[in-house]
Amino acid sequence: MRDLEEKISAWREQMLAAGIQSPVPLDELEVHLRDEIERQREAGLDGQNAFEISVRGIGRPQNLKNEFKKIERNIMKKTAIIVLAILAVLFGPGMILPALAKHRNMGVWNFDIVWPIVVGSIITVAGISATVFGFKKRKA
Repeated sequence: MRDLEEKISAWREQMLAAGIQSPVPLDELEVHLRDEIERQREAGLDGQNAFEISVRGIGRPQNLKNEFKKIERNIMKKTAIIVLAILAVLFGPGMILPALAKHRNMGVWNFDIVWPIVVGSIITVAGISATVFGFKKRKA
């Protein structure tokens, strides 16, 4: 078993060298590796073969790193959408409220009052929609 622990330690070092440095994914990968080694040993393989097959099943470090990058990019995109959407929700009323105050003072509806209300409303509704969409997609 000591030999297996040394091999797993060396495997972790390879993963770290390849750029998988976040502890949570690396720990999770190690759990999967250990589970797979155990399944291979229960199937009758010796420790060496079980380890080699399990490592191949997990994948090469560079491939894993690329997959983690894809996931990270998706998270960043979703976060950016949510932030921009929240800013739109804040910006839209910032256009509407001064126009309504101007209408209250002047008592008339003219182009200078109507266009900020319409554009601000569109921005606000789009921001709310994008925020809801972003949070729903983030959970998925």
